[in-house]
Amino acid sequence: MAAEILLGTQGWSYPDWVGSFYPPGAKSGEFLRLYSQTFRTVELDSTFYGAPRSSMVDGWRRNTPADFRFSAKLPQIITHEKRLANVEHELLDFLAVISRLDDKLGPLLAQLPPDFRYGEAERADLESFVALLPDGPEFAIEFRHRSWIRPDVIELLRGRGVAWCVQDLYYMPKTVEVTADFVYVRWLGDHRKITRFGEIQVDRTAATERWAETLRDLSSRVTRIYGYYNNHYAGHSPASVRQLQARLGIPESAPPAPGLFD
Repeated sequence: MAAEILLGTQGWSYPDWVGSFYPPGAKSGEFLRLYSQTFRTVELDSTFYGAPRSSMVDGWRRNTPADFRFSAKLPQIITHEKRLANVEHELLDFLAVISRLDDKLGPLLAQLPPDFRYGEAERADLESFVALLPDGPEFAIEFRHRSWIRPDVIELLRGRGVAWCVQDLYYMPKTVEVTADFVYVRWLGDHRKITRFGEIQVDRTAATERWAETLRDLSSRVTRIYGYYNNHYAGHSPASVRQLQARLGIPESAPPAPGLFD
């Protein structure tokens, strides 16, 4: 049976989207409700900078449809400052808050820094970190240094059902591995080529065709695929999502008018 494919963007709070994705005159307080009527999932980037307030998480849950899913980055204190070592306290604190999303909680992403290279000590820290991850939430790990593309690392993740984050990032090899019953994909691009977020500035047509084929293949191997576009991939991530949806035959819905849910 084909996997469920959930596609969205990395964040939703972009003023440049007003008029190009959000209706003209839309206010920031309406953005999430408008966004969630078009796409069924989003990746929370704000959680990278620290655990959100409980009231904020409750608002995210309250202002989205029942079938909406939030993926979230783990805080940078875990991935960048402590670099996976001795992070049980920080991990549990974050999980206590983000779990308030309840059944709207999607995968949690550990995005590692580019200078975090494979080594004996780093491999041990990764193994200890993976062992900390509790049952229940889904987890994915994104490596940003090619030294981690190794069979032993892939098998480590597979043994714990942690997803290898598949990425389209200009300096990383495109490595597609299935290590869990879901797949997590990120389209990142090169921020130096993008000057605004309201329109496509880089033609990704050929790449989108290739990714559509990749996702069709993956769809027969897992139960669910999560995929998130960054504005820096082509300039306007909602348009990037819609381009891939069209090639996959996923129906597109238009954003509602402001005030529809008032």
